[in-house]
Amino acid sequence: MAHESNNLFPITLLRDRLLPNLFTDDLSDISYWAGKSLAREMPLKGINAIIDFFASAGFGVLEIEQQKATSQKWSLTGDIVQTRLFDQDTPDFYLEAGFLAQQIEQQIDASAEAEVEFDKNKINFNVLTADSAKDLMG
Repeated sequence: MAHESNNLFPITLLRDRLLPNLFTDDLSDISYWAGKSLAREMPLKGINAIIDFFASAGFGVLEIEQQKATSQKWSLTGDIVQTRLFDQDTPDFYLEAGFLAQQIEQQIDASAEAEVEFDKNKINFNVLTADSAKDLMG
């Protein structure tokens, strides 16, 4: 986790100080679109690849908690999430949400959108998908 801690300041400086000032009320929409766009440029294979990407990108520790036919529930934790939740009243996690939704969409070949829920010590992503024959976990 020492590696993750070294990257906290630059990430939080950009994500929670600079970008909100630049994009103001449009931050969540722009971040979500940017996450989807990034995912299209970096297609991943399987949930382990998504989880590994989140760790490598400094987004935090991603875990899938539940999967149903048309939805998945994911959680995001880790030092970066804790720091951002503690330092900001409303940190923006829509870049991560858009990235996750687009990766799932590409993997199951069905439209997907993600909702962000703030929890005490973590972020929850509820990814809603169109019914698909492909199973993300299998």
